[in-house]
Amino acid sequence: MAASRILGINDKKSLTSLNKFIGTWRRFEYKGKTAKGSVVYDDYGHHPTEIKATLKGAREFFGKKKIFCVFQPHLYSRTKLLMKDFTESFSDADEVILADIYGAREKKDSSINSQMLVEEIKKNGKKAFYFKNFSEIERYITEKSDKESAIITMGAGDIYKILNSLITPRVKVKR
Repeated sequence: MAASRILGINDKKSLTSLNKFIGTWRRFEYKGKTAKGSVVYDDYGHHPTEIKATLKGAREFFGKKKIFCVFQPHLYSRTKLLMKDFTESFSDADEVILADIYGAREKKDSSINSQMLVEEIKKNGKKAFYFKNFSEIERYITEKSDKESAIITMGAGDIYKILNSLITPRVKVKR
């Protein structure tokens, strides 16, 4: 509203526009609910600062709901370089579930993997798990979550694909 007023835009027009705004794609984007009633969100966050900020906001928004953060690290080099920062970025999640690193343009680097990140996250007192494929993640989330849960998929890779199996009614999330 402040920006609109500075630009001389009528308050009524500004309010109409703001009320129509549904949010930014893949930034804490509401996707639906699971069959058990868990709310499901998707976020592009792939840097520790983004992850921490999103989860802090999620904690404030969801209060006492159990937050599952399903994270797919993006790039071997980033994961290795920012390992310590990543381990500290999940403090507002109740459980952290990691998928394999999404290498994108990088060749596989066997000196770093998601299981290593899980072990470091656990040292900070967090429940953290690694699953080798999306099907295992989907099974775990389906079993462990309920109407008092919030599920947030995070990462710059293809982690959003698990949404197709989690959300009811089943919808195809395309990118």
